[in-house]
Amino acid sequence: MEFADLLLSVGVSEDIINKLKNVEYKKSDNPKQNRANYLAKAVPTAKSLLDEETFTKVMESRSCCKTGNRLKNSKQFHFVNRIKPIEEKVRLLGDLIYMGKPFLNDDGDLETIAVGSWIYQQMKCPCPEIGGLNPESDQMPLAYCECCANHFKFHYQIALNLKLRLKKVKSTILNSAGKSPCVFVYEVEKSG
Repeated sequence: MEFADLLLSVGVSEDIINKLKNVEYKKSDNPKQNRANYLAKAVPTAKSLLDEETFTKVMESRSCCKTGNRLKNSKQFHFVNRIKPIEEKVRLLGDLIYMGKPFLNDDGDLETIAVGSWIYQQMKCPCPEIGGLNPESDQMPLAYCECCANHFKFHYQIALNLKLRLKKVKSTILNSAGKSPCVFVYEVEKSG
């Protein structure tokens, strides 16, 4: 789904959509490179034009990989580990493939090294929308990766039976030219 269509689906006005369609960006012969270049400009523009709730809806609806094996594994993990303490569940969740390396940080938030590692350099972003490419003339904003952070949130909520709120995109491969992993922080919402 095109970015403008996605905005329309969450109720963004035509005026704002037109502003985003007309964002200036460096053109290339490669469609994925054009996409990366465009999104590096359009995402911060959208963030500045939309209220926080709407921007969050947009980025949540951009999340991919919410079905298939990841969903099946999240449900199975919850079923097998449902009575274990949260600390143990979080530790065990990090042993599953494609589930990052989650941990409870000193603030009581769920933090994860979702993709990559501090050990490696020149990592490539796995985002299928831009095919591992970095924008040519701009740094990709951290806000671009909120969709990926929401993908992890979706599965963590199922696996851990918790309500989470994305608190922060701490670092990303795209925002660091491949030098830092993708690290996301979630507030654990209290029930009751």
